[in-house]
Amino acid sequence: MPPLVDLHEDISLYYVTQGAGLRFGVADFGIDLEGRHCDIPKYERSNTRLVFAAIAPLTPTISPKRVERLTSLYGAPFGGYRVRAPLSAALEHITVYRNLFRMHGDRLFPVRTLWDLERVERGQGIGLLLALEGAEPLEDVEDLELLYDLGLRSLQLTWNFDNRYGASCMSRKDYGLTGDGEELIALCNRLGVIVDLAHASKRTTLEVIEASRLPVIVSHANFRTVRDHPRNVDDEQLEALNRNRGVVGVTFIPPTISDHPSVEALADHIVYACERFGPQLVAIGTDYFGLLNMVEPRGLEEVSRIGNLWRELERRGLGEREIRMIAYENAMRVIRENAARWRLSSLAST
Repeated sequence: MPPLVDLHEDISLYYVTQGAGLRFGVADFGIDLEGRHCDIPKYERSNTRLVFAAIAPLTPTISPKRVERLTSLYGAPFGGYRVRAPLSAALEHITVYRNLFRMHGDRLFPVRTLWDLERVERGQGIGLLLALEGAEPLEDVEDLELLYDLGLRSLQLTWNFDNRYGASCMSRKDYGLTGDGEELIALCNRLGVIVDLAHASKRTTLEVIEASRLPVIVSHANFRTVRDHPRNVDDEQLEALNRNRGVVGVTFIPPTISDHPSVEALADHIVYACERFGPQLVAIGTDYFGLLNMVEPRGLEEVSRIGNLWRELERRGLGEREIRMIAYENAMRVIRENAARWRLSSLAST
């Protein structure tokens, strides 16, 4: 079983919303809870080394407009969410992760320094890298430095709504990256905060890649040529990402895969990208805990079944070296290039 880097899981959302929209209950993360997407025992069985632990500062609400918009995007009654007091919400998510580290410090650890990254490489526990999903908590560009000092090491520019930094994949008018957005990308590069373009519009994606001096990620998306879906990325975006030396984390979000989502259908996306662009472009971004009111792809119901994907890729002709690249090495390459700029404090980078 190759080591795994998962570029996107909504672990804190699972606890903050007490499992709303998921088929399993809430329990201690150290228990192997039947049917739960992930927990420490499942990480250990799947050889998961590093997880981008998302901070999704969303407030559940009743809003017909938002329910309609999100349901049309995901093909399921996703529920109503808005962004309200996002900084306070983000701080609660960070508190969840801090408590997980406190409760399970023998097996979970935060990834904030190059030493932590070396621990990931040695397989000494499971690293969680804090990743903000949507830049709404940043009332000012410099607020990124405050969250950086709290452990944030990746920033997804948008969720499914436009914001002051860039247009989203659901934008009615794709205005791309804003002036504040350009400033934010420059600060991310200075700090080594990994820029994430999942949920971004096409124009935003291309303009961020042009602006970034470091490799970026699209943490959880699939390929639009295989499945035409607003959350997927097209060949022009993939060509730009390849030039940037970034990666796409293929995702387990069912409507982005096919009408009949399965491990075989997800493999179609991976094989397409490998043949068209090369295996160096592909990583994994499951979106476990974020598959709200959806049935998981057949064969990938939880992270401990990830071996089904590796076996399917072998059956399609991918070798051990290519599978290891997809599972681990491509993501680690991007992380290392950004992490070369990590410091204990943002003040050390000024």
